[in-house]
Amino acid sequence: MITSNETQEPKTTAGDDLKITQSEYVDMLYELENQPLGWRTTADKEMDYADGNQLDTELLRAQKALGIPPAMEDLIGPALEAIRGFEVATRTDWRVTPNGQPGGQDVADAINFKLNEAERQSKADRACSEAFRPQIGVGLGWVEVSRESDPFKYPYRCRAIHRNEIHWDMSSRSTDPEEWRFLRRQRWLHPSRLERVFPKHKDLLRQYGKHGATWWATGELDMTGGMGTNLRNAWNEARAWTVAEDRLYNPATKEVCISELWYRRWVDVGVLHSPDGRVVEYDDKNELHNRALATGLVKYSRAVVTRVRRAYWLGPHLLDDSPSPYSHRHFPYVPFFGFTEDNTGVPFGYVRGLIYQQDTLNSGSAKLRWGMSAVRTERTKGAVAMTDAQFRRTVGRIDADIILDPEATRGRRHHAGRRLPQAHARRAGPQLPHGTADSSREHASALRPGRRAGRCATGSREHQPGVPARAPAGRHRLGWHRDTAHL
Repeated sequence: MITSNETQEPKTTAGDDLKITQSEYVDMLYELENQPLGWRTTADKEMDYADGNQLDTELLRAQKALGIPPAMEDLIGPALEAIRGFEVATRTDWRVTPNGQPGGQDVADAINFKLNEAERQSKADRACSEAFRPQIGVGLGWVEVSRESDPFKYPYRCRAIHRNEIHWDMSSRSTDPEEWRFLRRQRWLHPSRLERVFPKHKDLLRQYGKHGATWWATGELDMTGGMGTNLRNAWNEARAWTVAEDRLYNPATKEVCISELWYRRWVDVGVLHSPDGRVVEYDDKNELHNRALATGLVKYSRAVVTRVRRAYWLGPHLLDDSPSPYSHRHFPYVPFFGFTEDNTGVPFGYVRGLIYQQDTLNSGSAKLRWGMSAVRTERTKGAVAMTDAQFRRTVGRIDADIILDPEATRGRRHHAGRRLPQAHARRAGPQLPHGTADSSREHASALRPGRRAGRCATGSREHQPGVPARAPAGRHRLGWHRDTAHL
């Protein structure tokens, strides 16, 4: 994005009318603000699902309010990884093939050697793989293809860029960057680093590093005289700026938000057409062009073409504006589009159609597990010698010990039991106590497979002489049973 060799003066003249003005930049900002809203937030949520962050959803929060614990079984992440694995398995090296001209194969082999070297050294495959994941997930990934600023590294680099750093001209309704009027990338950097790149604006950057976007209102600057011209102009620009300032300065890290703006200008130029089909722009300072035109070897015509330029903005302050440092007419950021909406052009991917299924699975699993462990109780008030909160915490335990109120139960001795499922009953069978035949039949009846497992009742009493065999209905009754949720 920013290279160390950009500290030199721009290659444009003082009367260059292709430079962008502040009013044009403000119009671009307002246009970006009026683009389809909400899709970036939706994309962030969808990538959270792909990353496994699925528990903070409205459905699970509603279940939590009912006491249902959360559960997650990730399906989206493995699905995306399977698609990425297919991309890696089918990936091939970049290759140049000849078009049938004599000696074309030798030229293609030489180009392939340099191209494959650049592919490996610039880490292009890794950048494409990293951009492929958000492409299939949310419909958009980015890769930067530029020159490396560090002279000790390979001259070219390819890096994956997060989608939220880049905004583009969505009014074109096209996924081809050649149709876009502008592209903006925002990045947070420390002012000390920017001072090395833009030494002309070091005073402005230092003020930004201290006070943020409202540096002009701090009162530290003497406007009566003695202040540099560049800083005085910056003071007037900042005072008249009307765009929101909270997105330009981070007081926690002292970083500022710098915008790299790539935009196109349309100019009328002369074009030379050679007999072999080549088309070049006419340069009146090139003697070869003038000679070919004078001898009739080429044909001359006029055409409207684009010029790609790059500008750096810090809020309302234009730090640099110059022609593109590359010989081509492309933006150095390559989009990886998945699917786009027909009406708005908003990108989307496979995750959009999987969120409902993922939420259904997570909520269903949570409700199922909660239903297998939840306990429903029915009791008469005052039947237990504990508070309601203690009773609710205790009743769901397998080894629950429920203490009954002796006064409320009129001295009757009660017991609580829990019938085991069939598998547990078979395991516990050999360990049953050996006693009388009546005792054996009682245990066998308790573990009989035909009975409903997971249902127990407290409130039964042992028969004692002088006590009625059945207590009056509706008095001191305590019972509970386990319900399993069916989805």
